[in-house]
Amino acid sequence: MSVQFQVKLASGAENGWAKLASRAARVVLARQDMSYTELAGELAKLGVTESAHAIEAKVSRGTFRFAFFLQLIAGSRTDCPYLWADALSSTETWQARSSTVFAAEMTGQPWLNWQMLSNRLQEIGVSLPSESLQAQIESGSFATTLFLQCATVCRFESIYRFLDTSELHRVALANSPQS
Repeated sequence: MSVQFQVKLASGAENGWAKLASRAARVVLARQDMSYTELAGELAKLGVTESAHAIEAKVSRGTFRFAFFLQLIAGSRTDCPYLWADALSSTETWQARSSTVFAAEMTGQPWLNWQMLSNRLQEIGVSLPSESLQAQIESGSFATTLFLQCATVCRFESIYRFLDTSELHRVALANSPQS
């Protein structure tokens, strides 16, 4: 991960969020009873070249980009959240689709600007300047962990299809500077 995309987190925070990203990806695969080998074949049909071993390693680490999470959903043919459907059926790049999903989630809070979102993230121990946050989201290059963090502080209901609210809250509280 380049320095440009690193997020400064409290000690151990990265690991908790990465575990949740890994769990969400495994939920996607489990819902369709799909192996990594089968997923690699389906991703190839979508023009995404990944070996089963590479997919398994990414999922295990939980440090993959949100675009990869969307590819998992598309490749496994898992039912996606309603707000994500247009983006997933798009022919845009996966990064553009990621950005579109984020924008769709934010429609429920149109008053929230980048600085306000950055401030909310700080409440759970994520220090990311608003300019960097905006650049990552608009380019679609953001990590799944950042999406989960934003989902937690903004209450993106769509993520609850993959993870329990209580687990998002547990990790957020564990990394909050106030705890």
